[in-house]
Amino acid sequence: MRQLRITGLVREANYVRQICSSPMTVAQRNSLKSRVQRTLSEISGICSRHGVRPSQLPAPSRRAYEFLLTLDVDNLPTTTAPQEHQLQKHLPGSVRLIGLRAFLDSLLDDLARQLHMGKLDAAAMLRVVQQTNQRLDHHMSCNEFKPGHLRTESRDLVAWFRYFAQPQHMGFYMQAVRRAQAVFGAMPEANSRWKAPLLIHFRPSSHLYRWRPDPRGTRMILSTPMICFNEATFNHLGRMMLGDRGCLPAINAAMLSQSYQSVRTAMDEAAGRVERTHGMAYDLAEVFEEVNRRYFNGGMARPTLSWTRRLTGRRFGHYNFAHDVVCISSTLDRPDVPRFVIEHVMHHELLHKKHGSRWNGSQRRCHTREFRAEERTFERFEEADKFLNALSRRMH
Repeated sequence: MRQLRITGLVREANYVRQICSSPMTVAQRNSLKSRVQRTLSEISGICSRHGVRPSQLPAPSRRAYEFLLTLDVDNLPTTTAPQEHQLQKHLPGSVRLIGLRAFLDSLLDDLARQLHMGKLDAAAMLRVVQQTNQRLDHHMSCNEFKPGHLRTESRDLVAWFRYFAQPQHMGFYMQAVRRAQAVFGAMPEANSRWKAPLLIHFRPSSHLYRWRPDPRGTRMILSTPMICFNEATFNHLGRMMLGDRGCLPAINAAMLSQSYQSVRTAMDEAAGRVERTHGMAYDLAEVFEEVNRRYFNGGMARPTLSWTRRLTGRRFGHYNFAHDVVCISSTLDRPDVPRFVIEHVMHHELLHKKHGSRWNGSQRRCHTREFRAEERTFERFEEADKFLNALSRRMH
């Protein structure tokens, strides 16, 4: 049977979670309660008209519906003063700068094409980046946009222009494109797989790399901090893009290097550090401090902490090695989830930060024997693990 997809349900659940993360006035809480009840009624009506039950919705929509259904609005904390998040014009993560990515892609196409032809006007290219950065700052100031208001992609694109508006950084960028074009273009399989010119972009992307044919060449999207890669690392990357998975350990090592991490950190600072630590029931900053004190003697450097934007059913935590980010599933951010369960997930992810990963050929091993042994030092490990397994079964 074809599943019924209800557009906007997940977005509505995320909105409600954001509102619930801070105390509200009684009037605001009553307004939210009416909104949740109205949404639930609309979803029930849609399901009834299509002859399906809410339990038959696709997993993301079903979790969003169940979150709204079980939300105890009457017991949410209240305050006598309106909260800032209720008064501000823009919700966190709600603003998208339309057309900015397309503009950057066009700009980087031109830069790579001019480099390929040996006709790059570096000064003119830098002026375009600097002028765009000034316009973006003016636009954000006029509209009272803060970094936290922007969607992740838009915030990262703004950071790109801020970072490369500095002449030295733009110089590094152009040198990196030259190196990559030279290395990739000289690879034995390049002529049969990649049509010249190679339109190499170092820009924000959720992928390690992407490439696709373009009417005017081959567009290659690489992560911005890869501008620090030398010829040998670009050779590994090119071989991997052509299918050699055995190069993955070398690429991973390069991404964990000081030079790569320095660029990544600078880009994060340019974007404006945005953490989503404060949830409906728990604050991840407090959870981290407690786990760090009890299990790492307070010596663990704090990573970026964030609740996930989506309610997950299987994966309750994740540590991103390259970006030093711990994400905890918003599914756990509710009063009926014991605090020790969230501490267990935090402990697990911090162990990934501590132990790193090992490679067996092209296979990465994160849950080593040493990792598993230290994981069991968590005081209520068995109880927490049992709770998560039961929760995962209920969510599917």
